[in-house]
Amino acid sequence: MTQTHSLQETVKQTDPDRALCACFLPEPARSAVFVLLAFHNEITRALTPGRSASVAGPMAGFVRLQWWREVLEGTRPPEHTLAPLVLEAVQQGRFKRETLLSVLDAREAELAPQPEPTGWQSMMLTGSGGVQSAVGEVLGLQDAALAMRLRLCGAAYGAAAMLRHGPALAQSGRYLYPGPQEELRQVATDFLQKALAGPIPPEFRVAFLPLVLAKRDLRRGAEQAGRPRGITDKLAAMWAGLKG
Repeated sequence: MTQTHSLQETVKQTDPDRALCACFLPEPARSAVFVLLAFHNEITRALTPGRSASVAGPMAGFVRLQWWREVLEGTRPPEHTLAPLVLEAVQQGRFKRETLLSVLDAREAELAPQPEPTGWQSMMLTGSGGVQSAVGEVLGLQDAALAMRLRLCGAAYGAAAMLRHGPALAQSGRYLYPGPQEELRQVATDFLQKALAGPIPPEFRVAFLPLVLAKRDLRRGAEQAGRPRGITDKLAAMWAGLKG
């Protein structure tokens, strides 16, 4: 099994929704996005309480995220199997270093959560939204207004996924929305509506595929918390991906 195939199989297990959407990207964008998703999974793991978390608190997570920050900034050797692939994608111009650093900022924000909804919304726009922004960069998106809508697409997907998995995430160390569930639903809906505010050029529609899943999660709520996504959701995303 090649390193690329192994990485893609791992991402399909750890981030199945985004992996499914990425499968409809053309090469070489597809391979670059799988590296992006593997990176995002790696830094998200820093938020998961480990055996040392009860002693070190959030500091253990900050240390892991700082390691990645230094790798991206070129002040630390890329001594991790994934790190050279991430740096290669950056050096090739697949996605911007600044975008990955902003996603890191969002993960750090989860380790020091703010009690105000505005802080959470900012985290979602730079975190899940930043991941989707990087997908647009891989595809060569340069239009600033459309790029902002793609960021909102990522935020809508992330917020809707949190609504769907809220009960399961409560013990995971993630930065949950600091307000009632119905308020979270409205925030996610606002993100979604702004993302859809206008036509999407055909060559970038695949980057907006997570909206298909966000819409379905918003209709459902938390009754599927912790459960695998159903086949009808997957088919809806696949159909949208095939239509382009």
